[in-house]
Parts: sequence; C-alpha cells; structure tokens
Amino acid sequence: MRSRPDSSSPSLAAPANIFSPAFLAHVREQEEVLTAAEAEHAGPWKEEPVTGRPGAVAVLRAWESLDHGDRPEGIFWHAETARIFAALLPFIDREPLFHLADQEEAEGFRLEAVYGEQGVQVAGWFRRCEPRLVEGLHLVESLVRSPAALAAILGAAGPGAVEQVGQILAREWSV
Repeated sequence: MRSRPDSSSPSLAAPANIFSPAFLAHVREQEEVLTAAEAEHAGPWKEEPVTGRPGAVAVLRAWESLDHGDRPEGIFWHAETARIFAALLPFIDREPLFHLADQEEAEGFRLEAVYGEQGVQVAGWFRRCEPRLVEGLHLVESLVRSPAALAAILGAAGPGAVEQVGQILAREWSV
C-alpha cells in the first residue's frame, strides 16, 4: 500500500517491511490490478487512541499501530465517529451494487442492481436522476450484508439506541 501525505497524522518513519527496498521499488512500478482500489480499504480496521491527543481516536488496519509508525486512515475526536468510519471503509471502493440509467423511462430513472450469479436486474425506478441516492443505497446494502459492520454501527449509536432497536425489533417480530 502506498502512503499518502496527511498533515493531521502523526509524523512517523515508514514502518518495517520484510521485503527489500529494491523489491518494493520494483512492485511499485507494476500496473495495479482491477481489485486494487477495493483492497486498499478492505481492512480489517481497528480504532486506537492517539498518544498526546487526549480523546482522539485513530483508525488503522488491524495489523498496524501508531507505535510502529503506521499512518492512520483517519483521526477523529469521537470514538463513535471512528467506529462508523472503520465500519464504512470496506464498502467505499467496492464495485457499486446499484446503477442508475441516464435516460428517463415512463416509470422514472431505472435502477439496476447486481445480484451475484443472477446478474444485473431491475431493482426499481427513481423519480429523479440522483446519483447520491444510488451511492447511499450501495453503502446501506453493503452494511446490511455485514453483521460485523451492523454491530459496529449499533455499538456506536450507544446504549439508548440499542435498547430502542431491541424494542422495535421485538414489536416487529412479535417476540
């Protein structure tokens, strides 16, 4: 993974690597594979307190550490925001699950979805051509496919929200 400049990150030396500098230089000259963008944010991610910045929380890959000189993907003043960010990262560069047609049809703008082996299917129509809604659908659909991410988001919401979600689900599922 290539490092990116980030003025809000601690200024630390490059982390140790078992590969030689010559080999790494050769690897950096190669063409990226199609899945490189998704791999960049795949994680798994963790949150870690930032030394010298009381209350600040860094988001790093599970094998990284600020103490070892790794640069965090983000630093936040609230642990809940860091947790949400860590849950969201794996979904950002995934191939979009939804696509919006450019041309309006009688029903509106066609929304297509990718359903694994079933391929692309019509999922519905939007009244307006709103790409941000498609991005939102992608992120939320990715979230509901990941129990770990759902748990992280619910945990970040706090105990009051967890209790209310339990009440809502109990009523919806007639428990």
